[in-house]
Amino acid sequence: MSEQEFEKEIETSDSSPMNVGDALRDFMDRKQLNTRYQALQNEVFKDADIRRFFNENKTKLSRKIIERDFAVLYEYYSQRNNAKNGKPVVHKGYTPALTVTEGRIVIIYEPDEETLLAQRMSMQAHLVKSIGMPKLIKKARLDDFSENDAERLAALTGVLNFINDYIQDPDEYHRGLYIHGSYGVGKTHLMGAMANELALEGIPVTLVHLPSFVVEIRGAIGTDQKPQEMINTIKQVPILVLDDIGAESLTSWVRDDILGVILEYRMQNELTTFFTSNFSMQQLEKEHFTVTKDGAEPVKAERLMQRIKFLSKEVQMAGANRREFN
Repeated sequence: MSEQEFEKEIETSDSSPMNVGDALRDFMDRKQLNTRYQALQNEVFKDADIRRFFNENKTKLSRKIIERDFAVLYEYYSQRNNAKNGKPVVHKGYTPALTVTEGRIVIIYEPDEETLLAQRMSMQAHLVKSIGMPKLIKKARLDDFSENDAERLAALTGVLNFINDYIQDPDEYHRGLYIHGSYGVGKTHLMGAMANELALEGIPVTLVHLPSFVVEIRGAIGTDQKPQEMINTIKQVPILVLDDIGAESLTSWVRDDILGVILEYRMQNELTTFFTSNFSMQQLEKEHFTVTKDGAEPVKAERLMQRIKFLSKEVQMAGANRREFN
């Protein structure tokens, strides 16, 4: 019987609600729709995930709700299976999940691992700015470091504590870290991992490889670029990482008019600043900042170091060179 035939049968029968209902059931029985619908219900209700959903929400669900919202359960069941079997789905890159909201069963589509990674990379690209930093910092994660690595534990713990404190109270001033250690122990990698973790919380971080930045400033002199604007941009960011301080080619101009200006502003405005270096603080002051082409200037070197000490806490990072290749 076609739908047109069914409508004709209704028109020629007693039009009372009871008879209309009887006619509908008779129509479905002739088409074996009731049997097929019951078989589909049994298939869906036997599913382990759906049975778990029923059990977890047994105080919120009733037979009436389940029957009324069976179409939602079937959508979840079919979309989940399609995704597992590589078949087309309604929302590509998202996995269906069931929940109960205001007495109704609803589907929430949650991003899968690949979509989450893409979202993370997009947020990271937006919030993590870098100048002269290696591309590998984009992939740096705090999971790359082990709590069993005693030689790096102090630096890792300091970063973890900072992240926790900053997230809890971003409006307060939080000192950064001055992480020093030999070449290749993971100082830059740790700073990249910290920046990526903060980006997931919506917190921007700027990482600057100081030697490269100094070269850019020098190259901008006499061009359309304005060195002072470049310096102003860096000095004002909320969280700044100055990587490889002490490796820049030092002159009194670099020390006083670039680095000194940036650190003075950040100290006066209590802006979080991190440093990485192959030098300890004492070595940086005595062996790097004191002597320039203009001769020995210990007072200026000490003045600059006072700003670094105000902005950061010194932490040593040791261990094997992670950049060595077998």
